Amino acid sequence: MTNLQTNQHPLKSHTHNSFVGFACIVVLACVGLTSCGEEEAPPPPPVARVAPPPPPPPPAPTIKSVAELMAEYKIDERVNLPEKMAPNTNEKRIAALKFWNAFAKSDSDYAGQHMVKIDGAVLAGLIKSGTWATTTAKITAIEVQCKDDGEGFATFGLVTSSGTEQPMLWDATMSSDQATFTAFPGTQDIMSHLSGEDSIGAWKTYINGLFEKYSNLPDEEVETPQADLQLAESDAPASGGGGGETPGGPAGPGGGGGGGALRKAPHAPLK
Repeated sequence: MTNLQTNQHPLKSHTHNSFVGFACIVVLACVGLTSCGEEEAPPPPPVARVAPPPPPPPPAPTIKSVAELMAEYKIDERVNLPEKMAPNTNEKRIAALKFWNAFAKSDSDYAGQHMVKIDGAVLAGLIKSGTWATTTAKITAIEVQCKDDGEGFATFGLVTSSGTEQPMLWDATMSSDQATFTAFPGTQDIMSHLSGEDSIGAWKTYINGLFEKYSNLPDEEVETPQADLQLAESDAPASGGGGGETPGGPAGPGGGGGGGALRKAPHAPLK
């Protein structure tokens, strides 16, 4: 009996081990079947790179008031440019104020450096004759208007000297922050054609109309008189040109009216 019992133990152990081994095979088979039955997951899509947003635009330049610029650039208080008649950029405002400041302070160097050649030559004549120093010393007020014109602007000044009002009109072209001024043609009676707040528009409309009128005259040459350039210093009659409506050359220092013998060369005859 003892031997029989002893011989049964290996059989039991073998049966147990076989069961465990079989169970492992089944588990492995199931794992294998599961793995084989599934498709591999596709790789994740590439992450789209989003461009960073563009930087915000720079803030619009701050337009300084006329009062600020006059204080900053030490503009003579006799120069009066109303805010509503000032140009639309700081550069233009500064250019206009400094130009008229040259008249108020009798600064012929600055004025001449910022005029076109033909007007600078006229100014040189005024300086040589002493007219510039004499008349600018008597300036008591300069009422200024400006009107934007694309990259440039026009500026009108009503200069009071020796108690007489003298109109001037200049076109300015801008190069960076510097302006070059060209005198606009005028007539001795131009003041009678200016009214309201837009003296620049009224002046140009009147003069352009005259040029158109004379250019349409058939087979007739119209000699344009020389423009009177002297600031209102004397009541002496002007020489060499008829008053009235015929437009003269570009009005330099002194604009379109006033007395005096110093004059610009006339325009070519209009046909």
